[in-house]
Amino acid sequence: MHPAVGVNVRLAFLSIGRHIHTERWIRWFAHRGHDCHLLTVQPGEVEDVTVHDISTGAGPKPWRYLWSLGKVRRLLGSLQPDLLNTHFLTGYGYWGDFSGFHPNVLTVWGDDVYVTPFESRIKNRLARHALVGCDALTGDSADILARCVELGADAARAYRILWGVDFQVFKPGDASQWRRDHGFADEDVVYFSPRSYTQPYYNIDTVIEAAARVRERCPRARFLFTGYEGEPARFREHAEAAGLAGAYVMLGRLPHGEFAEALRACDVFISVPSVDATAVSLLEAMSCACGIIVSSLPSSLEWIRDGQSGLVVPPRDVSALARAMERFAEDSSIRSSAGEAALATAQRWAGFDQNMEHVAAIFDQLVAGGGEGPTRVSLPSLKGSDS
Repeated sequence: MHPAVGVNVRLAFLSIGRHIHTERWIRWFAHRGHDCHLLTVQPGEVEDVTVHDISTGAGPKPWRYLWSLGKVRRLLGSLQPDLLNTHFLTGYGYWGDFSGFHPNVLTVWGDDVYVTPFESRIKNRLARHALVGCDALTGDSADILARCVELGADAARAYRILWGVDFQVFKPGDASQWRRDHGFADEDVVYFSPRSYTQPYYNIDTVIEAAARVRERCPRARFLFTGYEGEPARFREHAEAAGLAGAYVMLGRLPHGEFAEALRACDVFISVPSVDATAVSLLEAMSCACGIIVSSLPSSLEWIRDGQSGLVVPPRDVSALARAMERFAEDSSIRSSAGEAALATAQRWAGFDQNMEHVAAIFDQLVAGGGEGPTRVSLPSLKGSDS
């Protein structure tokens, strides 16, 4: 954080444990000398961070929520941090809100805003209460922040913070050996879909159906599927039934470094969900100068311009997706020029350290009790710009 705050600041984080987003975020502050504490129901070791287990035993879910809230309150009372950063509006956001602790910076992730608040009246009220009560709000797209404002958040205290890309890992380069090791020939056109196997709104079934059509017209088309969570068995069955046998590879979660190799090895990156904030994998693909196909969600359109830095299709439109895939297969120069444009956008906005400096500025403003937050990425500023 900034010199006005100093190196002896104690920070508490309420967040999903054993998750790369949480760990990268907190370690950034820990490695700068701050005393960092993670309160989570998924405890696991995090380098230079004290982890506190707030989970409870068996019992009805409402009671477990209340018992965990008691743990959160006691821990915050004991730790007396200078600031609380609560991640994920659902669950953790409720605990942060009802802990009564301030300053509390709320960081939203995705379906905790787009989906959960609309599942029931009580979830909607809890979401609104947390969004109104936080001292600052961060999210990884202008669209998700605007949705939060619709639910009651203060636009003047809302900032777009990306999870960010490590440009030393995710960058253009040769990955022909990785490509060959996984059965793809140099002359193949390789399409890569890396979204979770657990959520239907990622539309992997749509990608498989489009891939089957492309395969009929483009004999050298090949397809790589990975998922950072869930099991691929049912999608493997779907791919076989669709006639993709011998033309696809379906894997589970790839280590972070290997994921970068896979992006460099592919020709086209595909992410076509029906609901999403800014996918980190999209920013990472942009940083590797991939040809990119995304669905026409506002959060994707913040980064990809149709026909310039990628191709845009409606969600769950098999025909449109197949046409976009064929367009990239037929003209490698379009893939190349779009990839270069996407890379330039990523380098301007998506750097991990750059975005964490914005977070530090928000924390600094709240802890020091004055100054401005990072106005360049504030929601009012973003609404007045092209990005």
